[in-house]
Amino acid sequence: MRRFLFVFAFTAISTTDAGAQRRGTYTSAEPAVWVSGGIAGFTGQGVNDGKSASTWDFGNSTSWQYRASLEKTIQNQSSFGIVGTYVRVPFIYRSSTATSPRAPGGARCASCDAHLNMMTLAGTFHIGGGTGFHQVIDLSAGVAAYRDLKRDDDGSALAPANGNIDPIFSAGYGFGYGLSQTTQINLVQDYSIALHEKKGLSNGVSNTNTVRSLRVSVRYGFGRHSPRRR
Repeated sequence: MRRFLFVFAFTAISTTDAGAQRRGTYTSAEPAVWVSGGIAGFTGQGVNDGKSASTWDFGNSTSWQYRASLEKTIQNQSSFGIVGTYVRVPFIYRSSTATSPRAPGGARCASCDAHLNMMTLAGTFHIGGGTGFHQVIDLSAGVAAYRDLKRDDDGSALAPANGNIDPIFSAGYGFGYGLSQTTQINLVQDYSIALHEKKGLSNGVSNTNTVRSLRVSVRYGFGRHSPRRR
């Protein structure tokens, strides 16, 4: 009888402990938070802006783009967070309303060399990680801001003086190498589409700015991910 009671008590305690562990949390080898920084070769088509009756021709020239992200681990080498980019883009500004050296809303020119700042801020979802070689997938959606359109020869602000903000969607695929559980180096090809408003554009005129970049980035993890078991 005593032996039976001992076995029963031991089984009950073991079952309670196992249940508590299932309902509790455990610590995985993945970091809880990731930060990343990188640089990319950026190319883009350009923008047709009906509001200012102008075209910003990027000419698919290559510029340096800078990227940073902050992400929280979900599970199984996946994470979500925010990502931002910045690039100073050279382009050719063309306008069909170049009637004066400084028309309302900024200067215009029939055709002139210029630069603008293109910045993006988006929510991002990342898949891929671990030590050694692995595949990487990045998906994001957010906004692209075109700011400080300026003519090269005299620095005049070009129309539209306040720039513009468009929605942008991006997908990236590439490969990474994990030096450790907390340090990764990634090489990723990103493909993005920014959708400009159609107002003022003729039918058949594209309102899409197709953007590509090939980036190298370093991801570094902090803390330890503690998913909850049910």
